[in-house]
Amino acid sequence: MITHTVLQSGITILLEPVPATDIISIGFWFLHGSRDEEENQLGFSHFLEHMLFKGTARRSTARIAREIDRVGGGINAFTEKEVTCIYCTVPKEHFNLAVDILSDIVFHSTMPTLELDREKTVVLNELKSGEDTPEEQSFDLFFAKLWRGHPLSRRIIGSEQSIKKISREHALSFYKKYFVAENLVIAVAGDFNEHEVLAVFAELPCAKGSPAPVRNRTAPVRRVSNDFIPDRFQQAHIYLGSYLRTANTVRDYYIQLILSTCFGESVSSRLFQEIREKQGLCYSIFTSRLYYSDVGLWIIYASTFPKFIPQLLEQVAGEHRRLISAPPSQEEIEEAKCHIRGTLILSKQDLEVRMKRIARQFIIMKELLTYEESITLLDSIEKKDLDREIDYLAHNAEYNLLVYGCKDVVKYRKQTFPMTG
Repeated sequence: MITHTVLQSGITILLEPVPATDIISIGFWFLHGSRDEEENQLGFSHFLEHMLFKGTARRSTARIAREIDRVGGGINAFTEKEVTCIYCTVPKEHFNLAVDILSDIVFHSTMPTLELDREKTVVLNELKSGEDTPEEQSFDLFFAKLWRGHPLSRRIIGSEQSIKKISREHALSFYKKYFVAENLVIAVAGDFNEHEVLAVFAELPCAKGSPAPVRNRTAPVRRVSNDFIPDRFQQAHIYLGSYLRTANTVRDYYIQLILSTCFGESVSSRLFQEIREKQGLCYSIFTSRLYYSDVGLWIIYASTFPKFIPQLLEQVAGEHRRLISAPPSQEEIEEAKCHIRGTLILSKQDLEVRMKRIARQFIIMKELLTYEESITLLDSIEKKDLDREIDYLAHNAEYNLLVYGCKDVVKYRKQTFPMTG
């Protein structure tokens, strides 16, 4: 059973016991991301993720790395549009060490000026690396064009200008506002004694009772975009995005996952089999789902030669029309459910995946289902559930198109994504 506890400090604790394993994974999830930054703070969340590892009053940068390396563990972090996570996976006998290091860096980072200046160069290198990668660049451009000016449209890393302007004073102010107990969800998966683990977290040296930061989030305005952007790369990278119903429950999530798996989220899906395998129009084509606190997106991505842009868009449109006129059959649905069931079973062996899974379930849907409960729920979903989801897509299809990559994409600017006809 997965348990949910709120400590007196305001920290939320999620615990998934996994008997008979020698590993434990711990994640500190702060409920803020790039969309929560002010205009003069762009990239702060991501930059602070880097700076947390640059020393505390008790540990130098080298000591943080050495203490984790010495026990064979791994420590890492990532920043998203709505969360910042710092996590650690270690042999279970080193649980106390991992918690001590994580709590030390998230609550007691000193952010030395020398380290801050040095890390700006590191982050600028990361930014330029993304700009040299067409898949990353096109992903960022898709959001920039889709939600122009809205906080969700921003690059998580910020801009070269905003990174260079970060001062220690501003970084510390942002750090003290967001890295507080009331803003923290801790997720743990592994073999542990629940009472002992809760006792450790209850004694964390953090600002107990610190107020949760105010997040002034507003949903983006829905719009339809059609952008063709040339660049220096060889291929055209195509993004098509439409709105999903927000997944308010895990059941909603699995209905949308089954539908997406049938359509494009597996190698046996309609899109992959028809457009890549039968017609050879591309190397990559797949669907994915993104969930935010106030909006959901269903995205189709493909990369191809410029000359295939019109044909590929026509074929994707044709598959979309077929999805509406001929929804997935019972056989397709059962195959998708079997595929998802298999991935759930395989992922049970990865403690880091289990930790991240319960955190995302809770943060997005405020539910906590074990693997066994998830499989039972998955099996209960029927064809009529998918048909209702398809009906929503049919009446809310506002596809946003981005074609990016090579200079030849400008030849196809009059091309649109034909949804009907």
